[in-house]
This record gives sequence, structure tokens and C-alpha cells, in this order.
Amino acid sequence: MIYKITMKNIYILILLFLFTFSAPIYAEFVFLKQNSAPKYFDGDAKSQGLCDLIYGEMKKRLTIKGEAVRISPTFFPIKRILAIISSGEGHVFCGAGRNKKREALFNYSKYPVYRPSNVLVMHQDDQFVAKNYSDLQKTDAIIGAFFGASSTAHLKSFDGIHVADHFNELNDGLSAVAKKIIPYFYYHDLGLTYLVNQTTLPIKLMATKFRTYEHWLLYSRTLSPQQIEQLDTTLKSMIDDGKLEKFKAAFFK
Repeated sequence: MIYKITMKNIYILILLFLFTFSAPIYAEFVFLKQNSAPKYFDGDAKSQGLCDLIYGEMKKRLTIKGEAVRISPTFFPIKRILAIISSGEGHVFCGAGRNKKREALFNYSKYPVYRPSNVLVMHQDDQFVAKNYSDLQKTDAIIGAFFGASSTAHLKSFDGIHVADHFNELNDGLSAVAKKIIPYFYYHDLGLTYLVNQTTLPIKLMATKFRTYEHWLLYSRTLSPQQIEQLDTTLKSMIDDGKLEKFKAAFFK
């Protein structure tokens, strides 16, 4: 049988070729890890971080469904993670706060994974206790904060609070408080409680919880709605059978 090649047929073939090689095809979900304990610990640690546990359980459940998951062993700073997620080289990040800028660039899980609270680290000799953000607005104190974090953006939204957000490492912020370079450092209690308990520096946590909010799974917008639905369904199954609550109980007392 002889087929007649027409310009219309050639045009259709070109469109099919372009669609086939331009549409993203993922052989696996790539989960990313942040350089932030105790959300994530390195492979040599005796215990796993909260998000390590969540990733491991999601991978197990997705694998049963026939999906491939790769948990990247590399630890990235948050700015780098957001860039990788944006490009589609990575697809999932556990432990992300929400703000309008991020919501315009990424998708979030349908369900939160845990609820941290923003707290302050202070020098052990300091007895001041701020009851709320209004009390912080009334002081001239410089408050250190983690660069690029959603909690930092929230703190900076209050007029009159003096924020120094040049800290790229949490330990640098704690050291600055211990040396009385700055009086306070602001972040969430999941990270700060762990670090304060691990250090010998003369620092402590202020008792006040300034804000309690949700941390989510962050998804790349290069994922299809079907892929996002599968991730959300997997997370929901962990909520329904109590697995997620069990993980959280080990980190939030």
C-alpha cells in the first residue's frame, strides 16, 4: 500500500515529534534534603530526622504502587532547594513554610506535615520575656534570623522590629547570641530546641511561642496533577493510619 505524503501529514508528524521530546518524563520522584537538623540527619547519624522518616515511609508506599523514588543524599541550603525544585531537577521538599512568593512559584501538599512554632534563643543571663510581637516592636534589640526562611519573612513584616537576616547557618546565629553580638535569634522550635539541647554555649530558649503554623511538602510545578495527587494520597494514608503522628511525637513534646 502506498501512502500519499502531504504537507498536512508532515505538519502532524512534526508536532508529534516536538511533543514527545519536549514533554517532561520522570523516571522517578526526586526528594531533596536541607542542611537543617533535626529535619534531616546525615547517613552516619544513629537516628533519622523528622523529614528523613517521612521520606522513607513515602518511598516505601510509593514503591509498592510501582513508583520510583530517589532521596538525594546531598544536603542543600534552602535557597538552593527552591532553585532545584523550580527547575524540575528535584520534585519534593519536606518542611516548607508558606508565603505569597512561594505560592506563586510552587505547589504545596494538600495536608501539612507538622506544626512548628517560632521562638527566640537568648543568652542564659538574659531574663527578658516578650509576650508577643508587639513587645518586640517596643524594643531596640536586633533580632537575628535565618536568611531566606519563611519565618524570617513573617518577622520582617512587623514594623519596628530590627531584623538581621544575614545568617546562612543556624549555629552562626546561636554563636552570635552566646557572644552577645546580638541579643536574640529567631527561628522555629523544631530546629532551635534541638540545637540548644546539643550545645554547650551559654544560651537558652525564651518560653514564648510567637506563632504556630504549618510546614508542608513543597512540590515542583513541573509535576503533573496526577503525580501531585499520588503524592498527596500517599501522605494522607500516613495521616489516616497514624504513622505521621508517630513520627511527629518523637520531635514535638
